[in-house]
Parts: sequence; C-alpha cells; structure tokens
Amino acid sequence: MSAIRLAVGDLPDTDLIARAATALLEDKVALLPAEGVYGFHARARAASAIERIRAVKRDARAGFIGLIAAPGDLGRWANPSPAALELAGQYWPGALTLVLDARPEAPESLRSGSGTIALRCPGSAFLRAVVQEVGEPVVSTSANRSGDPAPLRVEDAPAGVAELIVDGGVLDGRPSTLVRVGPDGVEILRQGAVRLGDGSLDGPHAGP
Repeated sequence: MSAIRLAVGDLPDTDLIARAATALLEDKVALLPAEGVYGFHARARAASAIERIRAVKRDARAGFIGLIAAPGDLGRWANPSPAALELAGQYWPGALTLVLDARPEAPESLRSGSGTIALRCPGSAFLRAVVQEVGEPVVSTSANRSGDPAPLRVEDAPAGVAELIVDGGVLDGRPSTLVRVGPDGVEILRQGAVRLGDGSLDGPHAGP
C-alpha cells in the first residue's frame, strides 16, 4: 500500500485539515503528530481501520484513546465527576487524557471491558479541527508495535498501516498524562507532559 505523505506547511492549514478528515471519513488510517509522539488515527466507528491498527499493535486488548474536538463534548461520551470536570477545565485543550465511566453512546472501539473510556481534547489545534470535521471521536494510539518505542519521526512508525501521513517533524517524545478519575479520586496511570500532583506543567499547555 502506497501512502499519501504531506508535511505541515505544504498546504494551507484548512486544506491539510480537510485532507486528514476526509481520509478518516473514508475509513482510512492516518499517521498524525499527536501529543509528543506520532500516532495512528481512525474514525472511532471505522471497524476495518480499527482492525488494521490492532493488527500492528499485536495486542487485542490494547486500549485506545478517543480524541474529542472541544472540552464541552466530554459529557456526550462519558459520565464526568466534578473532579474530572475540574481537570478538564484546567488542562484542556492539552496533553491530559482522562479515563472515565463511559456512556452507552460511546463507540465500542473506545470502551474497555470494565466500561471505561479514555478521552482527550488535544492541545494541537490541527487535531481538534480534524476531529471537528469528522464529527465523532477519533481513535488515537501511538504508532508502534507493542513493546517498541513510540515514534518521534514518521520514518520510525511501522510502514504499510497508514494511508495518509502528515509529517510534523521530530516530536519531543512526551506523551499525554493518563489519569483515571473514579469514585475513589484521581489515580495517575502515566505521568506525561502534564505534571499532576504539584499543579505544574512540564511544558507548554498546547503543542503538536
């Protein structure tokens, strides 16, 4: 499979957003710059694209993050507690992923066996605009085989998976911070670009 490769800056932003959104709406896999690393992306209800991503991850249980276009979309797909709403209000858009109880309307590809969903309103204005054009959550997962490092360059991602590649240069390697917000409070599952516990940030609030 020959992928279409575009670089940030090759096209006007609106055209690049439209190309990426169209690929996802056609149930294709797109390799896009996410929070700190490159990720495979697909429309959350595109079963064939999801299966291609799962095949390269080599882990049927691999969890996916769902990207939403705006913080206000959180309640459409999850049941956020006051603590979750506070975190979203403080850090979104940004590199913080919230694991919450899923609503029945949430796409199956994003629901875990325990009924949770991981959501992020990304710091990247490009990604938010793409998700807005798609009109539903977009699956995002690091573009690597399970156990391999997450790629900082498009050349480091497994070939033959994505049908569209957007090259944003070399990324900084800091993934999103992942937290579970449940009845027992906030549990940090992965410390990333957003440093929780002291209220500070490791880096800019928003980025590619």
